[in-house]
This record gives sequence, structure tokens and C-alpha cells, in this order.
Amino acid sequence: MVMMSGPGPGWFENPENNGQLRWWSGEEWTQHTTPKQPAPVATAEEAPYVPMAYRPANTLTETPKLKRGEKDRQIRRNNSFAYTGLVLSLVSMLVNPLAILSILGIVFSSIGLAKANNLESRAAVTGRGTAIAGLVIGLASLVFFGWNLSRQLS
Repeated sequence: MVMMSGPGPGWFENPENNGQLRWWSGEEWTQHTTPKQPAPVATAEEAPYVPMAYRPANTLTETPKLKRGEKDRQIRRNNSFAYTGLVLSLVSMLVNPLAILSILGIVFSSIGLAKANNLESRAAVTGRGTAIAGLVIGLASLVFFGWNLSRQLS
């Protein structure tokens, strides 16, 4: 048989008078009562120092330090145009038939740069640097293609 036990002995709100506290012996109410006192309010001088609780970083203002691989994954996920433009521009440095890869790298990187501007308020990793690198490398590859073509024609 399970016995139910009530609250232990102590001062509780008086069921007969809300303005008083009454002593509960653990089994029954006693005749001992005391007036209920409001909880004291501490002033700024009396209040003890309490350190701030941990607050997680806000992704818009405080960016956590990411490892290189995680940052690359976020760039590919958030701004695939910038990443694709960089890859096309890099490949155009090796193989560039009719400057197609250079032009595609520049176009994709430009779209990625525009998307990075839109992502700026929503994501910690926007891919702006990746898009700029794709533009610079794509333009350099296009200039090199033009210089090489003019050298071969003359």
C-alpha cells in the first residue's frame, strides 16, 4: 500500500485568511499564524552582482570562427553561382577554347556577386570573396586569351 505524503512542515498561505501565513505541521494546521509580508525589493545599491548568462552568438553581427572546410561548404550551399564562377575561371586558365570558359566564369561570378549582396543581411558566409576571385581570374584569363590570339594572328 502506497501512502501519499503531503508537503513537509512550514509556513503556508492560510486557507482561511489570505493576508496571513499559517504553520503546517506536516499533518495538520496549527493555531500559529503570522501576517504575510510582501517580498522585499532590492535597490541597485543592495543588489548583489550577478554575472550575465551565456548568450549565443548572433549570426548577423557576430560570426563564429569557421574552419576552412566548413566555410567552403557554406559558400557552396549559400552561393553556388560564385563557387561555379570561380571553378570555371580556374579551368579557363588551363583550357579555354574560344574563351567560352572565361566568359562563363565571368557571368557566373557576376551573378554570384549580386547574390552575395542579397545574402549579406541573412547569412554569415555570403561568397563575396569567392565571386570576386572568380571575376578577377576570369577577366585575367580572357585578357590572356585575347593577347595570345593577337600574337598568333600577327
